[in-house]
Amino acid sequence: MSSSFKSQNQDSGTRILVKILYWITVIVGLWFAFLNLQPYAEAVKAVMANSTIDSTLIKLIAAIPIVNGIAAIIGTALHWVVGTLIWLVIQTVEVFPIILRRDRAFMKVLINQAQSSQKFAVRQNDDPALATLKRWYNSFPTLTMTNARNLALFTYAIDFLICTIVYPPCSGGFGQLMFILMSGQWSQLDWGNIALLTITLFAIETIIRFLFWLGQIAYFMKAAHYK
Repeated sequence: MSSSFKSQNQDSGTRILVKILYWITVIVGLWFAFLNLQPYAEAVKAVMANSTIDSTLIKLIAAIPIVNGIAAIIGTALHWVVGTLIWLVIQTVEVFPIILRRDRAFMKVLINQAQSSQKFAVRQNDDPALATLKRWYNSFPTLTMTNARNLALFTYAIDFLICTIVYPPCSGGFGQLMFILMSGQWSQLDWGNIALLTITLFAIETIIRFLFWLGQIAYFMKAAHYK
């Protein structure tokens, strides 16, 4: 009786610790998300500053008493709104392969389809178009994960280019960066910006992986003690 009560107390304490760590990680993730919005807001602001806007439309909006105030507020924060939307799209695409791999039911269906679906042999005398169709059909069950991974890699490249606008690894642009890397003049790199660039690129993904790990611990712990 006392042994069972002691085991339940230990389980309760561990679950509370996991929950506390989980919500602390969520708060830290929200903080990093706020910090990561800056490169996108700055990039949108730079694009908007260089874009041409119809002066007649601006004068018309400025002449309307109530609308001009609302337009001024929206104009002040517009780059943050657009930057946030772009950031959400990019982050979603980057972490989508992680989310798909964590869905066990989805992965089970994908594996079953890949193992049980009919495969077509690609022969040497096949027409090139037919051979391409056969290869595509044979790999069809796994195309979802393959495309998600490839799209995530492509989005990481876009993410890197956007972040270098706010956190350039060195002064002088991309050509100077290539020269520094080829010549090995590491002291000319801005290591502070490189650290911020790395955090911006990988912080959210790392935090999401950690949250999934904590979620798995909580799930199996509950399954082990409440059968």
